[in-house]
Amino acid sequence: MIDDEIIASLKKRYSEVHPLIFQRSIEHASSAGNLFDILDTMPKYYPIYWNEKSKCWMHTDDFTFQKEFFEGIK
Repeated sequence: MIDDEIIASLKKRYSEVHPLIFQRSIEHASSAGNLFDILDTMPKYYPIYWNEKSKCWMHTDDFTFQKEFFEGIK
């Protein structure tokens, strides 16, 4: 579990991050350092999605995810 004081200070530092994305970042993080890395490498432009392999937020132009869906069927 990440300390509440660390979360509060990161919320201040990354105040431009949407609260729901910030919360999901906390859920994905394994440590305070990992949470910092996740927030620090967050794309500046939306839409974004969580990439489980890379363990980070990624920007996408395909917000419907059709390309990934059809590649998964092949």
